[in-house]
Amino acid sequence: MLNNLKALVVILAIGWVAFAFCRPICLNFMTKEALARRRAVWFVLTIVAFVSPSFWIYAIVALVVLAWAAARDENPLALFAITLFAIPNVSFYIPTILVQNLFDLTQFRILSLAVVIPAILRPQFGGDLPQSRFRREDAVLAAFLLLQVFLTMPYQSETATMRKTFLLLIDIFVLFYAFSRLGTRERLTEVLASFWIGFGVMAPLAIFESFKGWLLYTGIGGIWGDPNVYSWLFRGDSLRAQAAANHSINLGFHLSMALGFYLFLRTRGVDRFRDIVVLGTLLGGIVVTYSRGAWITAIVLGVLFLASRPDAARRLAGALVALTVLFALMYVSPLKESVLDRLPFIGTADQDTIEYRRVLAEVSWSLIQQHPFFGDPFVASRMESLRGGQGIIDIVNGYMYTALFNGLVGLALLVGFSLLAMLRGFAAYRQSNGDRDAAALGAALLACMVAALVYVATAGYNETLYVLFGLSVSYAVCCRVSIPERQVIHAVDQRRAMSSRTL
Repeated sequence: MLNNLKALVVILAIGWVAFAFCRPICLNFMTKEALARRRAVWFVLTIVAFVSPSFWIYAIVALVVLAWAAARDENPLALFAITLFAIPNVSFYIPTILVQNLFDLTQFRILSLAVVIPAILRPQFGGDLPQSRFRREDAVLAAFLLLQVFLTMPYQSETATMRKTFLLLIDIFVLFYAFSRLGTRERLTEVLASFWIGFGVMAPLAIFESFKGWLLYTGIGGIWGDPNVYSWLFRGDSLRAQAAANHSINLGFHLSMALGFYLFLRTRGVDRFRDIVVLGTLLGGIVVTYSRGAWITAIVLGVLFLASRPDAARRLAGALVALTVLFALMYVSPLKESVLDRLPFIGTADQDTIEYRRVLAEVSWSLIQQHPFFGDPFVASRMESLRGGQGIIDIVNGYMYTALFNGLVGLALLVGFSLLAMLRGFAAYRQSNGDRDAAALGAALLACMVAALVYVATAGYNETLYVLFGLSVSYAVCCRVSIPERQVIHAVDQRRAMSSRTL
C-alpha cells in the first residue's frame, strides 16, 4: 500500500504539471468551467483508485462522480475522453445471486454506463441534426456484431448469449453511435482536445516509468485482486512503459492517436515553446513503449498528415531531413542500443517476435482455409503450437484474428465498416474548399484512421478504433451541414454589396 501511495504522489504531481502546461491549448476548444470540472474528475478517480482497498468501492464512487459530472457537462463525451485512462482497465465480475457471472465491470464499461448511454438519451443529443436515421455504417457494424452472436449461439447457453449481446452493444455499438452523432464541429473539436489531453498526460508518466524502471499503475490491480501478470515487459534490457493503458502496445497506439489529434489542435495557435514541449513529450512517450507497431503507426500518421497539408513537398522534405539527422545522432550515441537496435526490419533486438509473427501467419492461413466463410469458434484449440513462454496464444494481427473466428465474411463486414466510415470522412475532406480549419481537422482524422488500420495488423481492434470511426462520420455530417450555410452567408453578403453599390 505504501508503494501505491508513493506512485500516487508521482502521478498527481506529473498530472498537475501536464494539465497546467496544456491548459492554454485546451481553452481554445472548451470553457474554463468545463476543463476544470473534467480535470477534477480525473484527479478524483485517480485518488480514489489508489487509496481504495476494493474495486467495488472505486466503482461505486466512479459511477456517482461520473454521472454527476456528465449531467452538468454540455458535451459529456468529452468527459468520457478525458477520463478513459484515469486508471487501468481492470476487470471484475459483478456479484449476483440469481445469475452466475452477470458480466465483468471495467473502467471502460463504467464510463459507458455512466456517461455515454445517458448522453445518448438526452433530448438535445446531436445538436439540431436528425439522429433517428439508421446509416450505412450503423447497419454494417450491427451486422458484424450480430454475426459474432450467431456464430457462438449454438455452443453456449441463452444467458451467455444475452450477456454477449449486451456487452457488444455497450462496448462497441453504443460507443460508435454516440461519437458518430456529435452534431457540431465545436463539439467534435472539443472531444478531440479532451482525448488529446487524456491520452497525452500518459506521455510524461510513460517517460518517467521507462527511465525510473517503475510501472506506476500496476499496484492497483494487485491490491484489488486482478494483477497484470504481463505488465513487466522488456525490449532488450529496456522496460516498456505502459502507464494506465494495461500494455505498452496499447499505450503506444493511444499516444500515436494523441499525436494525430494534436497535429490538428496546434493549427488553432500554440506558442513555439509549448508546441515543441508537447510534440517532444508525445514522441518521447511513444518511443519508450518500445512498441514497433506503435512506432510504425506514428510514422504513417505523421507522413499522411504532412502529405495532405499545403506545401506538402517542402514539409515532407523537412521531416525527412530532421529524421535523418536524428537517426545519425542516435547512431553515434548510447541511444543506438536502446532505440535503433529495437526498430523493425533494421533492429537486432528481439528477433524472435518477428519469427513468431511469420509462423503465426502460416498457421493461421492454413486454418482459415479450412473454415473460410464463418471461421471456427474453437480454432484456438488447434493453435497450441503457437503457445509462447507466457502461456498464451498471441494472435497479434487483428485481421487474422477476425478471419480465424468469424471467417472471411466477418472480416469483410469489419473492414467494410471501417472503409465506409473512412471514405465518408474523406469525401467531406475533399469538399472543405476554402475552409482551412475543416481541412486540417479532416486531414488529422484521416491520417489517424489509416494509421489505425495499419496498427490493427500489428495488434488488433480495440474500442478506441470505433470511437475514431465515429468521429470520422461526425466530421462528415458536420461539414455537410456547415458548407451550405457558408454558401448562403456568402450569397447574402454579395447581395448586400450589390445593393449598396446600386444605392
